[in-house]
Amino acid sequence: MDPRLFKALKMSCPQFGGNVDIVAPFDVTTPFSFDNAYYGNLEAKLGLLASDQALSLDPRTKPLVQELAKDKHKFFQAFADAMEKMGGIGVKRG
Repeated sequence: MDPRLFKALKMSCPQFGGNVDIVAPFDVTTPFSFDNAYYGNLEAKLGLLASDQALSLDPRTKPLVQELAKDKHKFFQAFADAMEKMGGIGVKRG
């Protein structure tokens, strides 16, 4: 994690005097926009969760992170495809 992000998050933490109502965004650069900046953040070591940051470090997923970071249209298409697949998942009952 980028040391500056770590410091900012630590200062926000109630344990270190921060506000208990603070919510940390997953996308620190464009938190109120739906875009592919999240992937660029991972490349810049600005991932909030270690599991997310690992995507840019693992050689199996790093190329996908790089591709989605640089190609906004590919990101939107991949998102649409994933939503369509998820829409086909049946709801289990009982």
